[in-house]
Amino acid sequence: MRRPWVLGSIGLVACGGDRSPVPAAPPAAPPIEAAAEPTAAIDPPAAAPVQAPPDRLPTSCSGDGEACVPPGDFVERLCAHTHQDLALALFTKASVFTRLYLRGKLDELVFDEEVLALRHHRAQKGGIVVGSGSGSYDVLRWDGTCSTAVDEGMLTRSRPPQPRSARIQWHRLGDEMQTSLVTSSPSVKKAHTRRGKECKGAMTGEVSATCVEADAALGKAVAEYVRNGGALPQPAMP
Repeated sequence: MRRPWVLGSIGLVACGGDRSPVPAAPPAAPPIEAAAEPTAAIDPPAAAPVQAPPDRLPTSCSGDGEACVPPGDFVERLCAHTHQDLALALFTKASVFTRLYLRGKLDELVFDEEVLALRHHRAQKGGIVVGSGSGSYDVLRWDGTCSTAVDEGMLTRSRPPQPRSARIQWHRLGDEMQTSLVTSSPSVKKAHTRRGKECKGAMTGEVSATCVEADAALGKAVAEYVRNGGALPQPAMP
């Protein structure tokens, strides 16, 4: 008889008292996340500049502002060897680099010779003054060679009526450059034909006086063509 009573008592409790519905508990508020403290922006490490192998002539100025010169790494490669093709390309009418002219004879350089500025060296303060004391230039000649530390006092930017050029070495030009010059310039073609007759194919060594003269005339014809804006093929980079 004890078990029915217990169950009855439970039933009375469940059915007794206020029968109004018990309000449901409000939904739990979502947990409030702590605001993240602002963190300082971390810049990614700077990547080392990637220098692609140069395959084009430089066209912008470098240096200390005294003259428009090519980039230093290009000058290093240029002056390591004789580059006759590159010299012609750098002396073209469209070239942006500063042209200088000799005020007088200096070693192998001659009066009124046209050269291209490659580097400018500022005069050192104090110590022994060499030359004019105004600095010096490394320069490129028309024959593809470089001359270093030419005193600034020996150079001028004033173009002479008839600028001279170092003797262009035809045999140092590449086949593509030679073909382009001969086919593009009647003057070069004529001078080249004459040189072939006078020199009989000789490029170096003992040659006749007329061969020397014809070779010089060919070089002058090439320089004139380049100065007047004649088109040239893209030379191989050093």
